[in-house]
Amino acid sequence: MAATPVTYGRWTAGTLLGRGTTGTVRLAHDATGHAVALKVVHTFLARDEEFRARFAREVATLGAVHGRHTAALVDADAGVEATVPWVAMEYVRGPTLHARVGGADAVGGGDPLPLGELRSLAGALAWALDTVHGAGLVHGGLKPSNVLLAEAGPRVVDFGMARAMDDASSDTERSARGLPYAAPEQLAQALSTPAADVFSLGAVLAFAATGHAPFAGGPRAVPGDPDLAGAPEPVLPLLAACLAVDPAARPTPRTVARMAGHPLPGSRRKALTVATVLLAFASHHVNSAPRHRTLVDDGTERRAGADGTPG
Repeated sequence: MAATPVTYGRWTAGTLLGRGTTGTVRLAHDATGHAVALKVVHTFLARDEEFRARFAREVATLGAVHGRHTAALVDADAGVEATVPWVAMEYVRGPTLHARVGGADAVGGGDPLPLGELRSLAGALAWALDTVHGAGLVHGGLKPSNVLLAEAGPRVVDFGMARAMDDASSDTERSARGLPYAAPEQLAQALSTPAADVFSLGAVLAFAATGHAPFAGGPRAVPGDPDLAGAPEPVLPLLAACLAVDPAARPTPRTVARMAGHPLPGSRRKALTVATVLLAFASHHVNSAPRHRTLVDDGTERRAGADGTPG
């Protein structure tokens, strides 16, 4: 006897896509055949009033994320009346970056992306983070398994860990996920900020460039030097910049995109060539001053705040 289909709102849950610390994700369809990635909160968390309140806030803010390289919110029931909170996100078809590279989350042999594809990925991830940060959110858990390589370009998914910037302090559960890709301040202080997202972006790009995670092993409050063996030389300055231990020394997503040769649209400042940005960044770090600075879109430098944004 076939099991009765489980529905959430107008969505009928189907194939299991993934399982995480906060819930399960299934492919779901409505009566018209429209597909979504349906995330249903674990039952034990649904009984936690504090978690439910936080989940409801996050779902409300996710509606503000609209970008070419992010998955959009489609539907949700996160209110106190819901028996089990759930959220339906745009379903993106394509392999994960982890599956594409094929390496394990440790030092090992994967299949790195060629330089051109690597630069395009850097631009797409930078665009995604710029979109998320522009909506007042941080992602907090960027890693190769939540980057989908869709036909129309890479997309960042799994915003179950995103949270509003004005509530950036995070709990242990959030900081523990994606250990090889988390920023040191996330691991040591359970703190998620835009600068921490940039560190994760650098770690994900390092995985794509080398076939292995830059930091292997268990928890690390302060990472050692990243293992970038095998990464193409032209992207080494970008990777080193993103993986700076000091959050204030990391570039913004827009600067990352320019360094990768894929500047983001919408800037009213004069675009710089890739060579100019790389030379300026390398010169800055070779002749570093006591105070931390970060490149901005017009190539000048400003003091950087604690979250890595120009101040």
